[in-house]
Amino acid sequence: MQPPIPFGRRLQLASDTHVEIYWFESNGFLRATLGTPDGPQCAPVFRYRVLSGDSIELIGSDGIIDTWTGIRVEGDLLHAESGGKPKAFRIAREAIERSAQP
Repeated sequence: MQPPIPFGRRLQLASDTHVEIYWFESNGFLRATLGTPDGPQCAPVFRYRVLSGDSIELIGSDGIIDTWTGIRVEGDLLHAESGGKPKAFRIAREAIERSAQP
């Protein structure tokens, strides 16, 4: 069973102190922007693995980097637990940009 992850949409952490932005694709990959506002940021590409109907693992080159559990969507927010703490992500209505195909 697939968790309620909105593919091709921007998920932005509702936070004033941390930057976490994710774009999930149905092929098991996701792009991310991580860091702090007005500070260093990085833009890695990760894989993800579905664990259950409400849980996923985010996987980097060194292995599992995070696990989201209790994933649910309420309106334009995606809620999950990460490291035992609740997180809320705003779901953007615009789709990710696609590069032009030759």
